[in-house]
Amino acid sequence: MLHLAGLLDELERSEPARAAMAILEGSLARRSVEEQGAFWRAVDIYYVSRKAPPEATPAVAVAPEFAAAS
Repeated sequence: MLHLAGLLDELERSEPARAAMAILEGSLARRSVEEQGAFWRAVDIYYVSRKAPPEATPAVAVAPEFAAAS
């Protein structure tokens, strides 16, 4: 969860972000520890998937006619 930790550190520098985190933490406090963990894992998965570069696609799969020419 390194990405999420970095994001949270950055958000702590902004007053509106701190206010939003206080509201979020208050809402999460009413949930079980398991539900809280599931929420943060989902946030991390989403954040990492948005930052990760797309997987490389082999040239043969994209344009087989050009692969034969090279």
